[in-house]
Amino acid sequence: MADYRFSFPLQVRYSDFDMLGHINNATFVTYLETARIYYYMKIGWSLKDISNVVAHLDIDFFKPILPGQQVHCRVKTTSLGSKSFQMQYELYSEEDDIIFAKAHSVQVCFDKHTGKTVVMPDHIQELIRNFED
Repeated sequence: MADYRFSFPLQVRYSDFDMLGHINNATFVTYLETARIYYYMKIGWSLKDISNVVAHLDIDFFKPILPGQQVHCRVKTTSLGSKSFQMQYELYSEEDDIIFAKAHSVQVCFDKHTGKTVVMPDHIQELIRNFED
């Protein structure tokens, strides 16, 4: 599970910018969340009964995102545990070969009906492994 096999183009909106004229740091989290959902859709995880929540998130900011820049987000799962898994992200520009930020999250699986954490079902682990390997 080394290279990024998934990338998603993000729509930068006028409301994403702050008074300094660049994308607000809090918006980076929304970008990661959006790309993560499309990653799940790509691998075939419906999130219908078993979903996941963010237990930990850290972001390293390298360059501001400025008006007119096209932003993409690379996403990959880097490790699987019994109830949790780790993901990595890169927000970048294909045109300029700029890395805006890198992030890491820990996701914890839970049952949407009970609201409790659960062991990640084998079929979901298989979806992730088949996509990442």
